[in-house]
Amino acid sequence: ARCLELFAHLFRIKKTCREMLKRTVFSLSGLLISLLVLATVVEAFSGTDFVKKYFYTSPFTICLWILTVILSVVYLFRQGVYKNLITFLLHFSFVVILAGSLVTHLFGKQGTVHLRIEQPQNEYVVDDGRSCFFEFSKNAKNQYIKLLDFQVDYYDGTLSPKDFASTIEVSNGEEVVQGQTAMNRVFSYKNYRFCQQSYDEDERGVTFSVNHDPYGIALTYCGYFLLFFSFVTFFFRKNT
Repeated sequence: ARCLELFAHLFRIKKTCREMLKRTVFSLSGLLISLLVLATVVEAFSGTDFVKKYFYTSPFTICLWILTVILSVVYLFRQGVYKNLITFLLHFSFVVILAGSLVTHLFGKQGTVHLRIEQPQNEYVVDDGRSCFFEFSKNAKNQYIKLLDFQVDYYDGTLSPKDFASTIEVSNGEEVVQGQTAMNRVFSYKNYRFCQQSYDEDERGVTFSVNHDPYGIALTYCGYFLLFFSFVTFFFRKNT
């Protein structure tokens, strides 16, 4: 009788812990969603840089993401989700996507570079004000990016820009490549992504945003692939 009573007591403790874990995971997820909604509202009044610093990349938000992911994985394993491979991949893909975002934050570099026509640049300024050299290729000299041409297309009869495009040249010291960017077109080269941000009044200079993230983007894309694969397999598989 005592053994049965002890077993029942342990079972109640286990059930209580599982319920507490479940409530904690859902509470943290709700807090994250509320935080992101609040950030969207604040961004309309205070700008992207403000919410990026105090919301998206703040230590509190990062710790909240990490804690939510860890407890979610523990909860999924406690629920035995891993026994169904497709269901497990569906949930695991979100973990990979979040991990990619964390890697981007920790190891990626975001900044800007200002180019004038026919004036090559070999460095860019990151968000904290430091200058970083472009490293399109290791142990190579004469690496640069250069603006070759810039054109603005205006709406008929107005001075409102309809589109603006840049032709740029990139050298990794071994090869020279040309590419184009526009309002909705990003130029990518050797894990660097260049996007037009603004242009000078004389239309002979452009400021580009620079994103160097060789690992985070790849990890995030892997997560999206797992998510797409698991979704498709889930809906076309019997007994799911």
